[in-house]
Amino acid sequence: MASTLKSLISLHLVISIFTILARCQLLPVEDPNFSTDGQEIGMVSAVDIDSDGDLYVFHRTDRPWTDDTFLPNRNVLSAIGKVPISKDTIFIVDPNTGRKKSSFGNNFFNIPHGLKIDANDTIWTTDVGRHQVFRFPKGATQPDLVLGEKFVPGDDERHFCKPADVTFGRNGEFFVADGYCNSRILKFSRDGYLLFKWGVHLDNATSALNPYTLNTPHSLTYIEKEDLICVADREHSRALCYNGGYTNGLSLGSYNRTLVGVNETGKVFAIYYNKAANEIVTAGEISREPFLVNGQLIYPPRAFSYSLSGQKLSSWANITQVVAKAGPSLIHDLCTSKDGQDVFLGDIVQHKVFKYTRRPISVVG
Repeated sequence: MASTLKSLISLHLVISIFTILARCQLLPVEDPNFSTDGQEIGMVSAVDIDSDGDLYVFHRTDRPWTDDTFLPNRNVLSAIGKVPISKDTIFIVDPNTGRKKSSFGNNFFNIPHGLKIDANDTIWTTDVGRHQVFRFPKGATQPDLVLGEKFVPGDDERHFCKPADVTFGRNGEFFVADGYCNSRILKFSRDGYLLFKWGVHLDNATSALNPYTLNTPHSLTYIEKEDLICVADREHSRALCYNGGYTNGLSLGSYNRTLVGVNETGKVFAIYYNKAANEIVTAGEISREPFLVNGQLIYPPRAFSYSLSGQKLSSWANITQVVAKAGPSLIHDLCTSKDGQDVFLGDIVQHKVFKYTRRPISVVG
């Protein structure tokens, strides 16, 4: 009798736990114990995580990108812009506290932009001022592969024009989002030979908009299980996915699906596949500060979670009054921890990184 009663109680507890979980949703909540403040971090252009779980922060230190950085009406750096940043631009940060552990990248970069870390802890970066892409082997402070010609923009097979980001396919191959001028996606071999490209530039003439007309492909992510290259098409305020070319019967670069519809979350600055959670996280610009609608103050979200089919799961990282006290906020890049529970948001305006941790939140109804 006692054994039966204990079994019934255990069953009831299990049912109760599952009922509670069913009424909860995992939503990222800001971690108040994490802070990158007070470490002379400039415009945060990119963030990513290595295999040890350390956070890499790519930033512009005391060199902001301003109207004087490039020559007027051209994509060539001014004399001041051609002087490399003298301070370290890559910070390796404790993911629990936000404190810097080490750094490198001084006297090399001009306008840091994209940074990604592959499965071998190789660091890939882009510099929109130099119009180049760099590969740094694990532990190295100098690149072993450089693509593009320094300070020379172009649209042929050997040049980029303000390349924005990199992501990785299979067999060591990689993709580049090129970028601010050319609005194209390029696939390279592991040794840096161009294999394929797609995409053409289109300004915001929405009547001619189609999946292959892009305006500033700003961020890339690869979903290996579905062989998809997903692109944040920033100035068209959308995110699209294309076939990666590794699956038989699906041609490389052909349009597959829309993840974020036009103007659904404002300009889409960043896209990242959270492999552990099997979902996509994006950064969108609805507004850089709270705003009024019919007399009601709106605290706009800065980040969004999507299913792989393009269903919006949640909106979060709102610009609250606390966030707004430091001024306008814009998330330029984001990444997740290897276990999928933490999300790091790089704020290019507030010069900091926010950390959010997925926690169960009760859903009413």
